[in-house]
Amino acid sequence: MEDKHQVINVDSKVKRNFSFAEILAFVLISGQIALYSFMWFRLISDPSLKTMDFISFYGTGRLIRTGEYKLIYNSEAEAASQQQIVGSTYQQPLIFNHPPYVTPLLGLIASDNYVLAYIYWTIAGLLIVSACVELTRRHLRHSGWSIRFAWLGAVGCVVYFPIFISLLSGQDTVYTLLGLLLWMFALLKGREIFAGLGLAFATLSPTIAGALALPLMASRRQASLWFIVGMFGLAIYGFLLVGTQGITDFLFLLRTSSQGRYYGINWAVMYNLLGLLIRILPSPNIDTVRSISWIATAMSILAMCIFWWNKQEQLTVKHIGIAVVLGTFTSPHLHLHGLSYLLLPLLGIITTLHARGNKAIALILIPVISTVLIFVLLLLPAWNYAAYYLLMLTLLFGFAFLKPLAAPNV
Repeated sequence: MEDKHQVINVDSKVKRNFSFAEILAFVLISGQIALYSFMWFRLISDPSLKTMDFISFYGTGRLIRTGEYKLIYNSEAEAASQQQIVGSTYQQPLIFNHPPYVTPLLGLIASDNYVLAYIYWTIAGLLIVSACVELTRRHLRHSGWSIRFAWLGAVGCVVYFPIFISLLSGQDTVYTLLGLLLWMFALLKGREIFAGLGLAFATLSPTIAGALALPLMASRRQASLWFIVGMFGLAIYGFLLVGTQGITDFLFLLRTSSQGRYYGINWAVMYNLLGLLIRILPSPNIDTVRSISWIATAMSILAMCIFWWNKQEQLTVKHIGIAVVLGTFTSPHLHLHGLSYLLLPLLGIITTLHARGNKAIALILIPVISTVLIFVLLLLPAWNYAAYYLLMLTLLFGFAFLKPLAAPNV
């Protein structure tokens, strides 16, 4: 009888150990994973899969499988490759304008079966997401989070809605996110080599990496040196893959896409300053709006260089968070999946809240924000853009008032 009471007491104690915040975080995370799974499996049998972003990655992979690395930035070759999947009436391909770092992987997953290739690509993306979970978990543990909170917090971070959109559309955003997380965590711990190399790998998205590289050079000389070394190594690797003609075509694509000449580039649906100006101005002059956007980009980078200038041990999540928010907002090219990079300032906010004793809020904040963003998109789509602009503005105010602690020396 006494043993029975002891078992009951132990069970009750275990139950009490799970706080309301942990239960709520688990429910929100589970709900999001269930919804994401439903959306992904429904897309598998939907013909629209053949017109999503993945078609450009698949077309590139098919060219690689035939040994035509030098043609992956050739628009005519891309069109022909994609027409084999969509049909001969498909005249305007989605261009592949990403650096060639991950293209060998595209060659591996681009099987004859398009849907199967998409599944392989999703699995590869989930492996990268798993690496993001582990990096984040280690960072949270280093920041003083308990084991359970660190696991829940890390998983809660990667179910952030734009990250799922990246996987669903077949983008490679999670690879850039992995590089940015490595850069951020290493920078805060003073590990200059990993910080520089992480940012170099993040140049898979040149716009966000470029916005962060110059402030880094104004603050951390050794990390900047390793960034340059990493970039030089990746440039040689890319040249060996695609050759002189491939590099020439790639630079041409970047210039042409920046001018909005290719199909799939619609500035009016972007989540950056450029998209905001186009939507709110009554009769916007595109050239004028683009000039304003580029000036804002330059001013943002200059301001961050001044803000970061000669910050050595004093560099905190505040410096990183503000730089990422401004770099994202003023980015010349930003669709919904690109808002995945806001995970970095969100991480800065929750680690600051946790350090200030607000552990429950820190645990549930990102899952709650992600849930709200999902409901806004599904139920109030007219407010979808405003929700993300409000999120960016809130993050800036958060860093202005929370006053994060200095990064620990390691």
